[in-house]
Amino acid sequence: MLRSGATVIQHIYDTHFAGVTEVAAMRRRWNRLAGLLDPALHARVAERLDEQLRCAEEWRDQINTYFLRKSGGPDRHGRRTH
Repeated sequence: MLRSGATVIQHIYDTHFAGVTEVAAMRRRWNRLAGLLDPALHARVAERLDEQLRCAEEWRDQINTYFLRKSGGPDRHGRRTH
């Protein structure tokens, strides 16, 4: 149990889901800047943020699946873990 009251496995799940949420929010904020920046620059950064989101989702799924299999402890929030 951690000081926060969460188990270690729950902390792992929570932080990896939060990472994906943060990248998705960053991508939405960047989309709001369309039309205010050079279109080529906006497109290049948007492409990189799309890749970052894809990687964050993949990492979340790989890590959470690994620890689910090792611990047998499901996510207390019922989020899908592969």
